[in-house]
Amino acid sequence: MYKRIMVIVDDTPNTDVAVKQGVDMARAHQAEVLFFYVLPRYVLPMVDALPVTVQSPEEFQREANDSAGKVLHAASAVAEAAGIVSHRAMGSGVDDAHCVADAARIRHCDLIVVASERRNAVMRLITGNIIPGLITHAGVPVLVCQGIGDSA
Repeated sequence: MYKRIMVIVDDTPNTDVAVKQGVDMARAHQAEVLFFYVLPRYVLPMVDALPVTVQSPEEFQREANDSAGKVLHAASAVAEAAGIVSHRAMGSGVDDAHCVADAARIRHCDLIVVASERRNAVMRLITGNIIPGLITHAGVPVLVCQGIGDSA
């Protein structure tokens, strides 16, 4: 049924849950996995006092890419150990949910796997979690895995 499964990864412990579920789904459906990392946006801090140190946009981007590369590499190692073909990609945009939905469409993914922080829907909306927007904008099914964290 599924030929290419997108798994959203980041640098939180919940990524392990999404990676395991995505690899298990890929094994069951004889599919390949695309691990996708949404790069953070550079935000210039606005405060009344002068900042002690300000990271340049270039340095911020380099560190974000390095961090994403490490997470993507670790996820690919899990897939490889399970005998699953995997690919890696990262992207960014004004809105994380649209970024992921567009990447899934462009890369012909049949399913998106993402881990939740075990918060209820209202808390996800308030904290800016990607899941509500992803469910709304994705053109394919979204599998939300229960991650670790608050059960509120």
